[in-house]
Amino acid sequence: MPELPEVHTITNDLLTNIVGYTIRECIITKGYVALPNSDTFIHSVLNKRITNVERIAKNILVHLEGKGIIHFHLAMTGQILLKEYKEIPSTGWLRVLLQIEKTSLNKYLMFNDMRMFGKIAIIGEKDRETLFKKYGPEPIQKDLDVKTFIVKIKSKRTTIKNALLDQSLIAGLGNIYATDALYLAGINPELSTKELTDKQGSLLLQAAKKVLEEGIEHRGSTLEDKKYVDIFGESGTHQNYFKIYSKKVCPKCNSKVIVKKINGRGTYFCPVCQPLNK
Repeated sequence: MPELPEVHTITNDLLTNIVGYTIRECIITKGYVALPNSDTFIHSVLNKRITNVERIAKNILVHLEGKGIIHFHLAMTGQILLKEYKEIPSTGWLRVLLQIEKTSLNKYLMFNDMRMFGKIAIIGEKDRETLFKKYGPEPIQKDLDVKTFIVKIKSKRTTIKNALLDQSLIAGLGNIYATDALYLAGINPELSTKELTDKQGSLLLQAAKKVLEEGIEHRGSTLEDKKYVDIFGESGTHQNYFKIYSKKVCPKCNSKVIVKKINGRGTYFCPVCQPLNK
C-alpha cells in the first residue's frame, strides 16, 4: 500500500502538471462506481478547472473551481497516471478516465485500480475538514515536537509498531517506513507503548522523519509487484535504500533478521540491535 512518500510524490507531480487544466470529458468504466454515484461524479467534474492539489495523510485531493474536490485514495493497487492525448495504454484496470485541456494541450488523467480497494469520489469542503480531523500529525511536520509525539504514541495501549500504523495517532507511516524507523531508533517493534522512554521517543521521531524524507527524495518505494508508480509510470527507487525491511541479515551486526507478523503485517527486526529489554 502506498505510504506517505509515494502519495507525496504523486501529489507534488499532479500539482506541477495538472493545475490550470479543465476537465472536458469523464468516462467511468462499466461496473465501477465513483462516489457518491457515477452520475453525480460526472456532473460535478465536467468543465471544471483544476485549481489546486493537496495531500491529507495518504489521501490526494484535487480541487476544482467552485466547491468540488476529487478525492483519491489509492489503497493497495490504485494508480494515478498522466498520459498524452490519444496515448491511453491498454489496461484491464482502468476505472476512471478524465480528459483534461489547457489552451491547445490535451491530456488524460487515469485512475487505475486492479483490486478496487481504492476510491475516487467527489466531496465538498466540509468533507475535507472531516477527513483532515481523522488523522494525527505527521512526523515530517516542522511543528511536531517530541513531547506531542510521545503523548500521541502513549495514548493507546498497544505495541509501538501498531501505534505507528494507527493513522489517528501519527499519520503517514505504513508498514515499510515504520519498520525502518524502529530499526534506526533501536526499538523492538513489540515494545509496549507504555514502556516507551522519552529518549526512545526522541530517537524514534528523528528516525521516522529520516526514513520519510529519504523516501520522498527517492520518489517512493516500488516493490516486486510494481503496483506503485508515479504519474508518469516510473518506479520509485527507495526500495534500494531500505534499512531493515525485506532484509535477511542485519546491516549493522550481521545477525539473522527476524520476520514476524504483528497485527497481520510482516515486520522485520534485528534481535541484537532491537532487543525487547535493555
